[in-house]
Amino acid sequence: MSIRGFVGEIFFEDKVVAHYKDGTIVKGHTRDFDPSRGIFTLQPYDVGGEAVSVDLENLKAVFHVRTFEGNRDHPPATEEVTENIHPRFEEIKDKGRKALLEFSDGERMWGFAAGFEDSRGGFFFFPTDPGSNNLRVYVVRSALINAVLLDS
Repeated sequence: MSIRGFVGEIFFEDKVVAHYKDGTIVKGHTRDFDPSRGIFTLQPYDVGGEAVSVDLENLKAVFHVRTFEGNRDHPPATEEVTENIHPRFEEIKDKGRKALLEFSDGERMWGFAAGFEDSRGGFFFFPTDPGSNNLRVYVVRSALINAVLLDS
């Protein structure tokens, strides 16, 4: 079951990886991710893990992923914004802005930012690396050291 919205199809149970600002990573499923609320519940994918309440301001980002395992052999992302985007979010290319993001931990990402101009605490980002495990990312602004909007 899913719903359609500005940021694409939102499934009631998405695979997410929560990256905290302190470097902690928690992988699991969520059914209530809504950035406007500031918190969401994460059910760790480890068998027997207790659900945890996650405060977005403690995070670097929430990565909505294809798999929890990822692909360690995937080469580093190309340092450019391409037109490659997961088909689920294809419409974002017309509504979002091409961007380069740099996080305080040194990670850099290229893709499309949706809602970047808003004054909210974060925005959705859609990486354009075709082999990436990341489908979309909710970026917490306070975890960024630089964000460059590129000409379309």
